[in-house]
Amino acid sequence: MSEPSPSFSRAAVGLLAGAAGGLLLTWLRVPAGTLVGAVLGSAAAGGFVNARRHPVQRWVRTAGLVLIGCVSAARLDGESLAMMGRIALPVLAAVVLLLVLNAVLARWLILRHGLDPTTAVLACAPGGLSELAVLAVKERADVPTVTVIHLVRVLLVVLVALPALVLVLGRSA
Repeated sequence: MSEPSPSFSRAAVGLLAGAAGGLLLTWLRVPAGTLVGAVLGSAAAGGFVNARRHPVQRWVRTAGLVLIGCVSAARLDGESLAMMGRIALPVLAAVVLLLVLNAVLARWLILRHGLDPTTAVLACAPGGLSELAVLAVKERADVPTVTVIHLVRVLLVVLVALPALVLVLGRSA
């Protein structure tokens, strides 16, 4: 019986460490702990096993995106879709404003910090960390840069912005 390839071993260790990190932070009730713990666990394992990034095969990324899509769709219902119809105009205005701000920030990252345009745009793009990290791989952007920027964004939103907004606006607002 032959030994598994080093790339398979690195991927397996990364996936197991990511699962352990996600489960640990979820168990500790850390906000966004599942996602943040998985990223931190997998990244730590990549550093311990080998300085190179561990590969995660395309099928694993595809399966992950399918699961994210299914979980997202399970949260939709007729009422939420009807509400979207009622608030479409302000949402559209907010999206346009956000995209303009993201374009300005991406341009700043390109000019001031020397990021390539694809990495800068993906680093500033609105969206989920996992989706944008996968898109960064697909578009051959600097995946660690995109991932770290979005991880910091998620942590700031979950640990700072949301608690501050709840405190200022109140839970029933």
